[in-house]
Amino acid sequence: MLATGLGPLAPQGLLDRAPAIVDVSIDNVVLPKSDPTWRFALAANPANVGLLLRLRTADGTEGIGSACEVRHIGFDLDGMRALLQAAAPVLTGADRSGDALAELDRVGGPARAILQMALLDLVARAQGVPAHQLLGPQQRTGVELIRILSLKEPEEMAAVAAGHQAEGYRHVKIKLDAAPDDIDFRRVAAIRQAVGPDFGLTVDANQSYAAADALRLCERIAELDVEVFEQPVPADDLDGLQYLTEHSPVLIEADEAANSLERVREIADRHAAHGVSLKVPKLGGIDRTMQAAAICAQAGLQVRMGAHVGSQLLNAAALQVAAVTPNLSDPSELAEYARLEDDPVTGLHITDGRLELTGQPGLGVLVTTATPSIPVDAPRKDTP
Repeated sequence: MLATGLGPLAPQGLLDRAPAIVDVSIDNVVLPKSDPTWRFALAANPANVGLLLRLRTADGTEGIGSACEVRHIGFDLDGMRALLQAAAPVLTGADRSGDALAELDRVGGPARAILQMALLDLVARAQGVPAHQLLGPQQRTGVELIRILSLKEPEEMAAVAAGHQAEGYRHVKIKLDAAPDDIDFRRVAAIRQAVGPDFGLTVDANQSYAAADALRLCERIAELDVEVFEQPVPADDLDGLQYLTEHSPVLIEADEAANSLERVREIADRHAAHGVSLKVPKLGGIDRTMQAAAICAQAGLQVRMGAHVGSQLLNAAALQVAAVTPNLSDPSELAEYARLEDDPVTGLHITDGRLELTGQPGLGVLVTTATPSIPVDAPRKDTP
């Protein structure tokens, strides 16, 4: 059954369980990339921009939530901020109508996810327990991680992959873009040579290929032991995605195509992919991410925790979901905060290519530096 916004983990359900909120703040968060040339097939930007929501009670207990805008699936910063600003009076009790929360449920996306994170964090902190204890039975204490490689020349990408291997990671995801001169195959081949045979490789074209061209590439990279090909074709081409799933020797994973519970259900019903990339902001919250995982489990589809590029806070929330998801496959894409700077949130620690639960109350992380409301009104491209 799809989410209705009325469940105990939906924003309204969590608000009913939360202590009284006396203050709501919404700050801009600008996280420069340590490599300002980092890019993927859809766009590039030297920084990730997002929002940090803070809910405070009279005794100082605080719940926090954060996510970056996701323009390539229709969610920009201004729209996200407007939804959260409209919800603020409902959260403090100044407006009891609840219409703003209903609107968040209707729109979904990162704004609903941010609010749900903050409310879950607040409720769990008030109870003195890690957030995953409110989500379901614990399945794991942490996750194996994968690092994502920006589009560059093959030799440059191979050197970055080898560097991640030296840091203790055992998997990389290779961005592709269907550029000329057979460069995508050369990228994969160079990386395989650099990291050796016992290192996990997946690839992600971010919708760059037509199905027939993607199949030809699949047949070649299968010989290089590539494990997963993420979103080879345009998001609205479910026929092409299904064709690849039926014919490819490499597992096909839906990402942009699985941008709502309804689309996850359609992909599962059609078996249009071998697996789905789960992302809390994309799917509109923790509860909907868990529902997507359950839909895939019923259909026999693989699920992985996809890229949560943003603050440690966003990755901490995804880690809480990973902790209770029975059918989650390794590796998870929860390490990309490591390539962002000026994060106001701390608490997560990557060790030997793994990310473990902190064991602390709530989402397990804290805001430790100021978050000034930096204007973010310059023209921007999307961020991966």
